[in-house]
Amino acid sequence: MFPYTAGRWLHLDKQQHDARYVKFDFDRLCEKILSLYPSATSIKDFQKIEGGFSKVFIIRTDNDENVVVKLPTSVAGSARHITNSEVATIMYLKSNTEVPIPNILDWNDDPANPIGSAYIIMEHAGGILLQEAWANIPSDKKIKCIGAICTSIVPITKLDFSAYGSLYFANASFIDDGYKLKLSKNDKFCIGPHCRSSTYWNNNVGESRYYTLKPPNRGPWHDLSSYASALIDSGLARLPPPNQPLSIQQQASYQGQNVFPRLVQHPEIQSNSSPTLFHPDLHKRNIFISQDDPTIVTGIIDWQGASIEPAFYYADEAPDFSKIPAEGLSDSAEESLRYQAYEIGLALLAPRLGATRKIDEALLRPFRYFHRTWRDGFVPFTHELMRLKDSWERLGFEKECPIPAMGPEEKEFYEKQLEIYDGMLEFRRDMFEVLGVEEDGWVPAERWEEAKKMHQGFYDTLMDNLEDDESRQELRTMWPFDQCQPETQVRRKDDDV
Repeated sequence: MFPYTAGRWLHLDKQQHDARYVKFDFDRLCEKILSLYPSATSIKDFQKIEGGFSKVFIIRTDNDENVVVKLPTSVAGSARHITNSEVATIMYLKSNTEVPIPNILDWNDDPANPIGSAYIIMEHAGGILLQEAWANIPSDKKIKCIGAICTSIVPITKLDFSAYGSLYFANASFIDDGYKLKLSKNDKFCIGPHCRSSTYWNNNVGESRYYTLKPPNRGPWHDLSSYASALIDSGLARLPPPNQPLSIQQQASYQGQNVFPRLVQHPEIQSNSSPTLFHPDLHKRNIFISQDDPTIVTGIIDWQGASIEPAFYYADEAPDFSKIPAEGLSDSAEESLRYQAYEIGLALLAPRLGATRKIDEALLRPFRYFHRTWRDGFVPFTHELMRLKDSWERLGFEKECPIPAMGPEEKEFYEKQLEIYDGMLEFRRDMFEVLGVEEDGWVPAERWEEAKKMHQGFYDTLMDNLEDDESRQELRTMWPFDQCQPETQVRRKDDDV
């Protein structure tokens, strides 16, 4: 009931499981559900569904009412913030749009409640999950289904907000008043701290924020400059104390501090920076359609982590039903038609988002990499800075580029590191594909023993083909997972001598 059982990890397996362990009082939860349905007397059955950020139960009462219960894991972030924000977002959208979202029956953001966990209880969405129906939908109906999704979801992009952050109820007692910006047209809601755990909070398994160089900066933010400064602060907050050797990451971070004030003033960025709310995970697994007609959307679920971002934040968002085909666009290919259907839907129904698709990538990519210099290393962000520098005049910046040119030795070092980084990325992609695992090492529980054995064999084969201890040590250093016995091959080679 409480532990996570859907999968295992080839890296930090125990920590990943601990972060997803949710203890609560199931009997109290059942009592709460029965109190919502006076004609029900008992729980008939239930199904547990586990995601990375929530534990979900679909519970059926003896009078055949189906309800969905959602309990956040610690990976999702602060239970109070993430729960209050999701409920507030749903209630705000139901009050101001016609987006089909299941009704919320009860909720509590305080983990100290009698159930023992923050929770949301809501009606089950009608229809069938698009992910389950997709393979059997005819091609022409898939195109119409995408059009229906656009019609259902994109009206929320027309909602106007005065700041960036996350929606909350204005009476949320756990948020200081100084971090609440009430909405001008509805004082029941406010914009408060950003609740996304991966960027602004210290909830990622195996990753720490030291806050030595910068304190937490989670918003809300009145303007784009403040929003960009928070990304800078988020990156700097990950850097360990100065007595640890991270001068390269610090140097890249400080270059970012110099360039962002110019970047946010660029006309293309300014004109596409309207505070915009959108679904945080618009994929087939979160969309319900009619069982009788796939062109009717009956429900859009999972608004956890929804936030108000600059419109350009969504410039490269691509749902899994409209990915750009790997072989490129074609007028007749089904994947291309699906991609074009979604893009046309955005352009016609959500011009605020459609316009962002035309922004030069050189302007956007620094926003995506700056806060990740500690996780990804200095190379990706430095690469984007160099691309921006090379495009500075072409992009029409009025002032001189603040990114300094590299000296010969620095350039040689950077190019060597870039080559190593690109090689490592290719190696990791191949490895993930061969093993059939996610980037963090997640594998379905039923494949655990198989994947673990394949992983060890993959590692051993590579170690066998290396000639010296230095190369083996380099391999150990870059190896992304810890579920192997790294000394096996070394001992075997020593025994053969």
